[in-house]
Amino acid sequence: MTTIYKDGSFFQEDWQRLEIEAALPVSGTVLVPLGRFLEDPSALTERTEPFGVLIEPADKVEHLAPYLGRIPLVAVVFPSFSDGRGFSAARILREQMGYEGDIRAVGAYILDQMPLARRCGVTSFEITKPEVLKALRAGEWPEVTKYLQPVETVEEIPEGTRPWARRSAREFRDAAE
Repeated sequence: MTTIYKDGSFFQEDWQRLEIEAALPVSGTVLVPLGRFLEDPSALTERTEPFGVLIEPADKVEHLAPYLGRIPLVAVVFPSFSDGRGFSAARILREQMGYEGDIRAVGAYILDQMPLARRCGVTSFEITKPEVLKALRAGEWPEVTKYLQPVETVEEIPEGTRPWARRSAREFRDAAE
């Protein structure tokens, strides 16, 4: 069982991760690498049980475009806290490709990256680090209030005279009240 954090709550899920050459099980929720999915997309899209596609840092998420309406979960791997390709994959899925399903962060991200990942379109997090689990259970959420890169998934307003700087519109409304 894996601990999932979504919308401020914890869930336990049991996804079977398949290797690229592994046979597809008859039943159960499965998470398959992008290459395995692209070999035979109909084998998964015609299943009645949930499935997901695992995106590694070097994968091109654009290959999922014809299938996005039938994929309930895309899990994006964050191999280390210093590797930002997971953020890019989430933004491409959400902003450029219009994916509306669950984008899940998996891997070695840290608590401070979670608000930024959510801002890029990530909607759930697989929790594997005990320190992240402990902090979230204690109610910690390191909200970032000022940004240097605008995104389309969050309502924002320009910050001062720098057109590239942004701040949360929610923060601005709260301060006005």
